[in-house]
Amino acid sequence: MLLNSDYRVLSFVNWTRALKLMYRGKVDIVSEWDDTVIRSADESISLPSTLRLRKRVKFFRQKIYFSKATVKRRDNYTCQYCGKAINKKNLTIDHIIPVSKGGETSYENCVAACYKCNNKKNNKLLSQLDMKLLNKPRRPKHDVFYGLWPSKIRHPDWKMFLP
Repeated sequence: MLLNSDYRVLSFVNWTRALKLMYRGKVDIVSEWDDTVIRSADESISLPSTLRLRKRVKFFRQKIYFSKATVKRRDNYTCQYCGKAINKKNLTIDHIIPVSKGGETSYENCVAACYKCNNKKNNKLLSQLDMKLLNKPRRPKHDVFYGLWPSKIRHPDWKMFLP
């Protein structure tokens, strides 16, 4: 994880980028992985898990524009009607209030849905069917939009920096 000099999370970087930043003297090591070591012919280095930039980088959060990929990521690749986890290629986007009935394409009106649930709902309102949403759709937070949700691998020290 790469932090700004004020300890705000900027991004996740791979281990090669982390080593380059270390050797150029641009970062300080905040924490390291316990048993992960990179060995070369001359030396061995503990792999850092959290790095902090020495100089502050100006980082402006841009407006989040609608994208289907972000809706799928926000909903954790899970159908918001039946709760099944679906791979991202087979997941569809459903308008809660159909476009034909005045619904708009926005984060508050779109959810991830499996093909079966999306076809069952078709262009009807939820009140007309026996279907309920698992989670109320919201505009995604910047950490989801900018990819600040790491994979299943997490370091215990990251809890203090991530929401």
